[in-house]
Amino acid sequence: MRASLFIILLCLCATSAPAQTLWSRPYQPNQIALEVLVPDAADDAAPLTGASFLTWTTSLSDNVELATELPFARYGVQNSGGRSSTAVGNPFIGFGVSSTTIPFLFQFGLRIPTAPENSAALIGGAADAGRIPAFGPDELSFTGLVNGRADIGRFSTVRLRTGLGYASYTSSSRTRDWRMHYDVQFWRETNRLITGLSVTGRALLTSPGTTQHHAVVSLMTNWSRVQPGIIVGTSLNDLVQNSDFVPFGGLTLSVTYLRP
Repeated sequence: MRASLFIILLCLCATSAPAQTLWSRPYQPNQIALEVLVPDAADDAAPLTGASFLTWTTSLSDNVELATELPFARYGVQNSGGRSSTAVGNPFIGFGVSSTTIPFLFQFGLRIPTAPENSAALIGGAADAGRIPAFGPDELSFTGLVNGRADIGRFSTVRLRTGLGYASYTSSSRTRDWRMHYDVQFWRETNRLITGLSVTGRALLTSPGTTQHHAVVSLMTNWSRVQPGIIVGTSLNDLVQNSDFVPFGGLTLSVTYLRP
């Protein structure tokens, strides 16, 4: 009962937040964010192997926010004479709807299937922690997410995001999927630095019923309009089940182009 009440209170304290990314400046509308992530890859992978995500959000009104995202991945092999593969992931478009009287944010959107089946898409899929799968081949996905926020003292907040996703596939050899998404973040924002600790989760509700969990540490500068930063994370599944530390990391850059 207490857990349910806590979740309801978080939902009632929601404020504006970017749609897909969890790693840019929190609760900031009208933002362009670029993330370049490098997951753990094979030993022969070239240094620039990884995924990039370009996110853009804009406030259409006091109640509605538009968000788009374009993912891109590259897989290069060392000593291969320059051979590499690239992949444009599944673009995202969605909306955030809030209330001016009750602080509540509901996000819904879809990803359009454009990702190919190649090595770049696989490496991109390993880097999309905290997102709807951005590199699922032949995958058309829909999601509805609720964002919540609770203040902890003067400088710190806790953010909760949860919801359901549905995916269908253009290939007849695959089935439809239902997924649950859930993320918890602790943010501390001072005059100079923004730090974050995040745990993200994704559960496949249809067979075979697998789960994916990641822990991520974020650090970014708190300048007025531009926030460069770094993130470092790991797979909790591999760490807990196999005692295997599978890291990923990257750089982030958030630009606020219109202060509310």
